Amino acid sequence: MENNFGSLVAQGFGLLAFVFGLVTFLQKNDDKLKLYMLCLFASQVIHFYLMGAATASAANLLNLIRTFISLKYNKVWLGVIFIVINIAWGAYLYQSPLSILPILGSCFGTFSIFFLQGIRMRLAFIFGAICWLTHNAMILSIGGILLETIVILGNLVTIMRLRK
Repeated sequence: MENNFGSLVAQGFGLLAFVFGLVTFLQKNDDKLKLYMLCLFASQVIHFYLMGAATASAANLLNLIRTFISLKYNKVWLGVIFIVINIAWGAYLYQSPLSILPILGSCFGTFSIFFLQGIRMRLAFIFGAICWLTHNAMILSIGGILLETIVILGNLVTIMRLRK
């Protein structure tokens, strides 16, 4: 019974992240996108920790820190530092080939936040979301699967809105 409750709590945080994701990637304003993204990553840190996915939890913690810093400082060198930290952290926490997907997804996100804007930023988010979607499907993260599906669809819709 306790194990089922823990699984429900873990999935609950994944679903909370999904709700934040619904709002996040429909933002046309890049700063609002980043603010909502902070809540999304905080939820995912807890979700993946409770799911036993250490690399995914660590990648989201780094994403949270990265996004917070990017609100005030958008320097290229910071993006490079976060990508290097992400790769190093991923190598340290490596458990299986599945562990590579959150790192790739986070690197795409970091590249998006620090190096891109507008449509190109959203396209890179889509590539990262494909990595995360694959990971989440493999660990049976319901909220994660829903979230990354919405991230992909939301970014596609926003790209169309930005083109108009």
